[in-house]
Amino acid sequence: MNNQMFNISHSSSICDHCSNKRRFIIVIFVIFTILLVTTIILIVLASIKPCLFIKCHLRATGCINRSLFKGQCICDSNTAGNGRTVCDECGITYTRPNARIIGGVEASEYSWPFAVLIRQQYKRIVTLNNRSCLISASWMCGGTLINHKTILTAAHCLKTAGDTFDYKTFAVSIVWNKYYSNIESTLEVSVGLYDRRKATERRIVKVLQVILHPFYNDRHLLNDIAILKLEDYLRPSPKVQFACLPYLLSEINTIGIVVGFGDTFPGANKGSSILRQVNLTIYPNEFCINVAPSTKKNWNTQICCGDLNGERDTCQGDSGGGLYIQRNLSNILYYSIDGIVSYGEQCASPMKPGIYTRVSNYIDWIQENSDFDRIEI
Repeated sequence: MNNQMFNISHSSSICDHCSNKRRFIIVIFVIFTILLVTTIILIVLASIKPCLFIKCHLRATGCINRSLFKGQCICDSNTAGNGRTVCDECGITYTRPNARIIGGVEASEYSWPFAVLIRQQYKRIVTLNNRSCLISASWMCGGTLINHKTILTAAHCLKTAGDTFDYKTFAVSIVWNKYYSNIESTLEVSVGLYDRRKATERRIVKVLQVILHPFYNDRHLLNDIAILKLEDYLRPSPKVQFACLPYLLSEINTIGIVVGFGDTFPGANKGSSILRQVNLTIYPNEFCINVAPSTKKNWNTQICCGDLNGERDTCQGDSGGGLYIQRNLSNILYYSIDGIVSYGEQCASPMKPGIYTRVSNYIDWIQENSDFDRIEI
């Protein structure tokens, strides 16, 4: 009898132990399942809604879900940066620009700290008259610094493999070689520059990446816009600032200012030593219909701007530079880059304004391609 009771008790103990072990396994399985499901949900959310997991800067307006696992914080309209770690003031100058290029005036020193000079140079060995010759050439354009690592310019300023340039009496095709292996290696950017004759004034920055607009049409110069990503991280100073992007459309009859180192009269082909500026008027689109009439135009992406009297204009070497408009936000004056110098007929032709790329049409593309992650110390 005692043995029977012992066996029953022992069996009960074994069953309790098995039951506890089973419950423990079930609890562990449930916890694991919950954690697994939670992890999967978080991964899915992070992939389709990455902005939920990004902390933006205090001066950022919000975050845009760009693609899988990629969200982008956007700085306020009067600040520039990556939206996460930095949003610095933009469109400001520490030197007042001249109150009033061809028909233009010399700018006040360092009054346009977001205007930059882009120089592209190229050389290669070619065969001429059965002789090998080393030829070299360079050309310049303007550009605008829009954040710590990004410049806006015109796509037609940047020549790449397959393009040609004039050398004396013949055209030379660009082929990557031992001197230049890609388009980035042909470019250098001068920031904080006022007088080209003073080499010590400038800071030369290398280009990390060139991004041409995917729908750039080199025949009709449509979508004539490009981005240069810089190797260096540029910190704002009295000589180096960032232009704001335009979040308002440019109104007709608004006065804009174009700055550059381009020729001061047609055919000069040497550019200006001193940074110059000129006031130009934004005209109704019909004023530019007869400008290069064989060239297709799209007024959603272009601006008609110039001087109908033909007294003021941009010229060779000014391409890619910015058309800047002064705006007022809560009684704070700042400059935005509303246009990019694209093309015109000759220089300062009466009744022939110039064609500018309308920057406001490309805000989303610019923001997406001007993001940067690392800050240099």
